[in-house]
Amino acid sequence: MAGLLLALFAPLAVMAAVALSGTRLADLSLGSLLTAERLLPLFGLGLLLGRMRGRAMALGLVLLVAGAVLGIVGREAFFRQMATVPGAAAHLFLTGPLACVLIGLPLVLPDGLRRLVAPPLLVPAAGALAIATVLGDPTLHARGYLPSALAAQAWLVALIAFGTVAMDRPWLSIAVRIVASWLIAIGLLYGGAHLAAKRTALEPPPFPALPDDADAHGFGPLLRQIEGGGN
Repeated sequence: MAGLLLALFAPLAVMAAVALSGTRLADLSLGSLLTAERLLPLFGLGLLLGRMRGRAMALGLVLLVAGAVLGIVGREAFFRQMATVPGAAAHLFLTGPLACVLIGLPLVLPDGLRRLVAPPLLVPAAGALAIATVLGDPTLHARGYLPSALAAQAWLVALIAFGTVAMDRPWLSIAVRIVASWLIAIGLLYGGAHLAAKRTALEPPPFPALPDDADAHGFGPLLRQIEGGGN
């Protein structure tokens, strides 16, 4: 029932955030959220929250909000730290791979260890997702983009979390840990591929070598034949 109510009222919350910002809904493009790099950690985050119960879930929600706020406020410090990593700036500062690994690590653990490991990792994971949201802004800083994008992501995570709670079956624990292992592997492989890329900027092609002037710009053999009477 809670998931159904959330599904009905969350779109209204997104439109309200846009209306209060004075921006038209048609001017916003949330297509940047519909990429594998953005959806995979959000899906994992929903599973992680769904596997947490009672006070642990409430604490997780508080930490997620705190992490998102810290990520947006302190993103310049994060940029300076990640600027030294080769290729990071050209790939959203690797926020997608970082979020996948940070969410996948507690999700792959047994329930007892997950309750201990998840809370401290939720803060940097939420910060990475919030920074990725800011960097993926296609509207050139329209006032309605950030609140609507954050609300849409929160809606997606909440739907997955409530669906996980509703489908609490013995097989779900195994499925969740399989998904978690995929998240970790994808994050490491995707981030490693960016780090292994040596060329992080466009480079002009090399200029062809000019012929030697002593060879008459390439016509030396022909001129020698003419001077020698064709011999």
